[in-house]
Amino acid sequence: MNIGVLGGTFDPIHYGHLLLARQAKEQFHLNKVLFVPTFIPPHKRERPDLAPADDRFAMARLAVKADPSFEVSRIELDRGDVSYTIDTVRSLRQQYAQDRLFLIIGADSFKELPTWRKGDEIRRLATLVVAPREGLAALKDQGPAVLRIEMPCCPISSTEIKIRLRSGESLGAMLPPEVEQYIRQKRLYAAEVL
Repeated sequence: MNIGVLGGTFDPIHYGHLLLARQAKEQFHLNKVLFVPTFIPPHKRERPDLAPADDRFAMARLAVKADPSFEVSRIELDRGDVSYTIDTVRSLRQQYAQDRLFLIIGADSFKELPTWRKGDEIRRLATLVVAPREGLAALKDQGPAVLRIEMPCCPISSTEIKIRLRSGESLGAMLPPEVEQYIRQKRLYAAEVL
């Protein structure tokens, strides 16, 4: 099987994440895409506005429930501590020993890969699937273990969603209605305006 792995804070998960997963699934014939919410992201350790991990996990499950080929993994949440991609890829490589792993990341993350813990080992254990990001040059040929997703840059961002929530603006079609309802019921991000 071909297994896609899409990690992130998913704070909150939105249609951009889902579009990315669908495009990767279709273009690279993935049988399954695992959404992996981080417990503590190494580059965002001091984020007081980060929603609790269990809430981010619950929102991701709501967002993917309509697609049986999408699954949300607790691998990083159950591990606890700072979430390093290499630890997750190693664990998934053991769990899916007979399968091919495709790590789905944005061009911005790919550019930073040399600074990641064991970035070279990540490249050996998983095929990288890189999505375009606005403002970054096109991905040059990186060899057979790096694939480019052909899709437009997605203008939706979790930061923009939080800004809109805090100011009371409509979220429009930025995230699934079940996720917005969860945010409002749990009073996440800006309780005083929800």
